[in-house]
Amino acid sequence: MKQRIKKLVLLAASVTLGFFGLVEIMAWSNVAAERGKRAYLGDQLFTEVEGGGRPIVFIAGLQGSTRYWGKGFQPLAATHRLIYVDLYGFGRSPWPLEEPTLEDHIAWLRRTLVAQGATKDVTFVAHSFGAIVAAHYAARFSSEVGRVYLLGAPVFDSEREARQRIREMSQVAALFALHPVIARESCLLMDAFRPEFRRLLPLFGRKAPPKALEDAVLHDWPSINGAIRNILLTKPLADPVRLRGAKITFVHGRSDRVTPLQRVIELAQESGAKVVVLPVDHQGYVTQGLSALIQLLTSKPNGR
Repeated sequence: MKQRIKKLVLLAASVTLGFFGLVEIMAWSNVAAERGKRAYLGDQLFTEVEGGGRPIVFIAGLQGSTRYWGKGFQPLAATHRLIYVDLYGFGRSPWPLEEPTLEDHIAWLRRTLVAQGATKDVTFVAHSFGAIVAAHYAARFSSEVGRVYLLGAPVFDSEREARQRIREMSQVAALFALHPVIARESCLLMDAFRPEFRRLLPLFGRKAPPKALEDAVLHDWPSINGAIRNILLTKPLADPVRLRGAKITFVHGRSDRVTPLQRVIELAQESGAKVVVLPVDHQGYVTQGLSALIQLLTSKPNGR
């Protein structure tokens, strides 16, 4: 009996190791193919541009892409040039070989916006993780940036606070964001079976745009781990906000669990930033909050 159990355990272990070994091979093969698809971009990010006039740059959150924004902002193209950007390592932008830092993200965004001629009176509209990158960029190139709208901004002052907030937000989010071994294996599984995940994810999303959910699988392990370890947990958005608060407007949902509204209000009062409160959660800004956002973007700076 003991021998039989031992054989079954060994068989199960061999099958498990074989499965994960196959997953790893498939994952890295598929990631290499995806990197090849993006080689034509060189050292710039993937962008979609429409309209003409003063530039508005849209940056989605973690695992987001240009398709997060949908078609709702098209009326602004009559008077503005809309530049939708996929961050480095996500969507259709180039994917890194190593985990990118905040400096990497800013450098890629800088080259892209310079190539687009977006270096004067630039407006940023950025959601969640994208808000961190946009705020740091705006602080670095302050003379070129007019207004910055941060949607559902993750306001953390320290890595400890960030980890605690992620745990409070969702146990599932904490499992995949704060446990590297589980997160890595899950990411490799997604890489190995990306087409299947792209079809399935929209079936489970409730409020996020379906096309954006399809693109949520367009990243690899260095991209997502670098974004979490090197930026989300360790580069507080509060730092650049305190430097350039007068340029910044927080657009925050009453039901947004990423950051309590009161925490955002406190930072705004401290830094001189403004706050616009919407009756939405973290995924509702470009759906339920679209008309309010368009109104903000078409108002005069001193008329908000």
